[in-house]
Amino acid sequence: MADEYPPEPMPLPFGVKASGELLNPLQPDDWQSMAAPVRVRPRADHLVFAEGVDPANLASAGWGVVFARDADPAIREALQPLLAHRRAQVNSALLYQEFDGARAVRASESARGWVTRQGADFMEVEPANGVPLYLLLVGSPAAIPFEFQYAVDSYWNVGRLDFDTPAEYAAYASHVIAYEQSATVANRRRAVLWNPKNPGDQATGLLHNLVAQPLQASLGARAWLAEAATKSALLDVLRGAGGPPAVLFTGSHGVAFPEASEPQRRELQGALLCQEWSAGQPVTEQHYVSGAEVLAEANVSGLIHLLFACYGGGCPATDNYQRSLPLFTQPITARLPQAMLQKGALAVLAHVDRAWSYSFQSLSGKGQAQSFRSVLDRLLNGERIGQATDSFNQRWGALSNELLDLTRRHQDDPASVPDSVLTNRWVARNDARNYLILGDPAVRLRIADMQS
Repeated sequence: MADEYPPEPMPLPFGVKASGELLNPLQPDDWQSMAAPVRVRPRADHLVFAEGVDPANLASAGWGVVFARDADPAIREALQPLLAHRRAQVNSALLYQEFDGARAVRASESARGWVTRQGADFMEVEPANGVPLYLLLVGSPAAIPFEFQYAVDSYWNVGRLDFDTPAEYAAYASHVIAYEQSATVANRRRAVLWNPKNPGDQATGLLHNLVAQPLQASLGARAWLAEAATKSALLDVLRGAGGPPAVLFTGSHGVAFPEASEPQRRELQGALLCQEWSAGQPVTEQHYVSGAEVLAEANVSGLIHLLFACYGGGCPATDNYQRSLPLFTQPITARLPQAMLQKGALAVLAHVDRAWSYSFQSLSGKGQAQSFRSVLDRLLNGERIGQATDSFNQRWGALSNELLDLTRRHQDDPASVPDSVLTNRWVARNDARNYLILGDPAVRLRIADMQS
C-alpha cells in the first residue's frame, strides 16, 4: 500500500495577505485538523433528475425559493416580483414551491434533515415529489450555512441570494426580470477572460498558463492576460467597454486582510488582485478591485461571472483547511459578487474559502482546464447556470468517495496511507466542493437574441 500511495508534495495555495505574504501553506499532517466529517456523494453520472424531467424547461423541472426560519418578511416582499415571474413560468402549484414558515430551514438543520422533512431524499430529483429541481436559497451563510448549500446542490440545482437590505434583493429581482423580458439583449455571445500573471508568483503563473491561455485558444475569447490584466483593464470590462460580454472569467489571487478590523475585512475580503502587484510587495488599493469599486463603476447587465479567487464567493467563520484559524465571527458572502449582482449580473459562480491549484491541475501537475471550459461552453449554449455547473459537483462527489476509502485504510493501517496523501485529498475534495452559485440558479443567457 505504501508503494501505491507514496508521500506527496503539499498543494499550491492561492490567496495573498495585504502584507504581501502568501496565505499559510499546509503541512503533511494538517488533515487531522480538517475535522469535518466526510460527506459522500455516491452518484457519478451526469443526470440527477428523474426520467422525463427537462432541466431547460421550468414547467418540467420546477422552481422553488427557500428561506431561513427567521427570515425578514420585508425580504420576501422585495422578491415578490421575481417569485411571481417564476411562478408564471412554472405554471404549476405542484412544481412551484415557496419554503417558508414551517417549511423553511430551521436553525442548525442539516441538508438531509430539511430534504427529508419536505418528503424527498438524496436521489434522482423528481420535482413532483415536492422539491423542485431549481432552488434559490435566500439568506446569509449564518442563517443557511454554506455546507447546507453544498449538500443540497449535490442533487438539486441551487443558488443563493444574500444582501444586507430588502432594497438590494428588490434590485436583483428587477434586473433578472428586465433581462428576461426585454425586447433586445445588448450582450455579445462571447466570453471575456482576465487573468494576471504576477511577477515572481508561481500560482498566477500556473493559472495563466494552464487555464487562461487554453481557454482563450479554445473559445476564441477576448482576453486580458498577464501584463494586460491590469486594474484599469478589469474596470473597463466591468463598465462594458467594447461591448458587454455574456460571460466573464476572472482568475487571480483573492486578497485577505487578517490585520484589518472585522468591518474592514467584511468589505474587502476576496478583492481581486491585479497585474500591478509583484510577489512580496505589500498590497495597496492600486493593486486590487473591491466590491465598492464594482458598485461605483460596473454596468454588467445580463452577465454571468465565473470568479476564481480565494474568498471570491465568501468566507467561513473558520478556515476549512486549518480549522483552528478563525476568520470571521460569522461566515460571510463576499462583497464583490454581491456588488456584481446589484449592478445587473445574472449570477456569479465563485469559490468560498481558500482556492487551490487542484481546480485546474491534476496530482501529476498536468493542466485540467476542461472543468472551466465545460461551464463556459454550456453557458454560451444557453443552459441554465444551475445545470451548466454540475461538473463541479461530480468532481467533489468522486473525491469524497476516494477520501472515505483512504480514511478507512489509514484507520486500519496508518502506515499504509501517508499523512501528505490524506491532506492532499482533503484539500482537493473541499476545493471542488466549495464552488457555489450566487444568484438564481435558473438564469440563462438569451443566446438566440445575441450577436456573435
